[in-house]
Amino acid sequence: MNPRLQGISEIPYIFHMHDIEHAVISPGSRNAPLTLAFVSHPNINCISITDERSAAYYALGIAQQLQKPVVLICTSGTALVNFGPAITEAYYLKVPLIILSADRPPEWIDQNDGQTIRQNDFFRNVVKKSFVLPVETENEEDLWHFRRIMNEAIGTCKTDNPGPVHINIPVREPLYSPLPEVAKIPPVISVTSGNYELNAEQWQSIIQKWNACSKKLIVCGFSPVRNLKLEKMLGQLAGENEAVVIAENLSNLYDDNFIDAPDRFIAALDEENREKIQPELLITIGGSIVSKRLKKYLRTFATREHWHVDEYDLHIDTFKSLNLNIRLQPENFFTRLTGQGSANSDYTSLAHSQNIRAKKLHEAFISETDYSDMKACKIIMEQLPPNINLHLANSTPVRYAQLFGSNKYVNYFSNRGTSGIDGCVSTAAGAALVSKRLNILLVGDLGFIYDSNALWYNNLPGNLRIIVLDNGGGNIFKLIETGPEVEKIKPYIETPHNVNIKGLCDAFGVNYMSAANTEELENILPEFFKPNGLPIVLHIRTNGEVSADIFKQYFQNISKKDE
Repeated sequence: MNPRLQGISEIPYIFHMHDIEHAVISPGSRNAPLTLAFVSHPNINCISITDERSAAYYALGIAQQLQKPVVLICTSGTALVNFGPAITEAYYLKVPLIILSADRPPEWIDQNDGQTIRQNDFFRNVVKKSFVLPVETENEEDLWHFRRIMNEAIGTCKTDNPGPVHINIPVREPLYSPLPEVAKIPPVISVTSGNYELNAEQWQSIIQKWNACSKKLIVCGFSPVRNLKLEKMLGQLAGENEAVVIAENLSNLYDDNFIDAPDRFIAALDEENREKIQPELLITIGGSIVSKRLKKYLRTFATREHWHVDEYDLHIDTFKSLNLNIRLQPENFFTRLTGQGSANSDYTSLAHSQNIRAKKLHEAFISETDYSDMKACKIIMEQLPPNINLHLANSTPVRYAQLFGSNKYVNYFSNRGTSGIDGCVSTAAGAALVSKRLNILLVGDLGFIYDSNALWYNNLPGNLRIIVLDNGGGNIFKLIETGPEVEKIKPYIETPHNVNIKGLCDAFGVNYMSAANTEELENILPEFFKPNGLPIVLHIRTNGEVSADIFKQYFQNISKKDE
């Protein structure tokens, strides 16, 4: 027994007292005492993921579903570095992760010892705070210090905007001796906080400005949680013609009166109606939005007033027009505001009619189009079973999904903190581990291949379904606006591949299905979605050139003037 490691023995007990019950552990020697402490605790669910980059995204997916912190444990050296992409995503997505990195003791840093780097404060730009624990805790003062730091780190992770924290833990050898017993549960330091509120004078000023603006637009950004109270308040505002509400599917807000596919809505507006739709008051809530057309529109047709409503995020000026931050929970803000203004049916009716027109153009085009990425997405969206989690990988999948609006029986997720293609499979797999729902991932071929180590986990959840949209690699660069010079660098950005996706699935022992045309896809989806307790990959092959042409034709068609 090593009495110097009393603090390490206590770590999982402190986490459990803070209602933290999941730890993702990557193998190593320096972190052996940490691993032993966690697997010995009866109430901590330990998951072993070898690839640290994948492990961190697994933890992100778990934390996002549970809406509480998940612990990440790794050995020293570059193992920690490989956590970087997921930690960065978690920071910008506001997902609580607690990183425990084992380290060499300070006297051995920069001494040419193996697997040793400068780990302290390594993630300083993408964590809420970094901490270093005492090397030894045999002394009572050191143990008190150790416990205090642990509690502060947990409180920091959970309080205000949640997010990752990094705790570096220097450990001296021996690493494999028995740990000290925890005879008494260590003390816990909790954090209690309340919501912000405005005074009567502030509310009076806001209501006066609200009433002074006749054309009000509310834009709802990303949120991983469906907020039914907020949804009801916004639905009431839209239904009573007080405001136009734009809510992409990733906002997880649904109402028949919402504009849920802003890309096609904006594309369908002619110049006259673009000016008429220009709001006098813009209110934004939530995180980022996907629609580039909406961002460009609101930056071009600037609003007189722009308010961002959030308790903690301030000065988010996506549309270059922000003039007021309102520090309130959006549901409380709109509860107070609903019914305070008057209807403007001319403005809301115009937006509604233009949205219906855009939807009709969309449906007419999609129904007649040839087999392609877009056609495949249409078929998938129409056959999605109810009460599922739909994970949208970045690049083309999340963009295509925005054209099909929202399904009120689906919860939408995507790594839109930094919007990279890395980690999408691991995130969805992590989510499936702790969710009773069917978790379906729509991912491109490159995103799937990039994160295929997610399939390495020996207990891949049976409620995971992965749809790989394979158009030959990097098709996003055929869809977005580029320029004449792009021809010179095509091989470096489109990166076509020769990967055998079936062979990849076979190597990991994952069930494989495939479809290469409309009929095959329509016939195979019911079997693919069937809950049979087995993870399955559905490989959909399309033609990249045809898909890119159809995508461009779609927006040309939807932008045409009425004859």
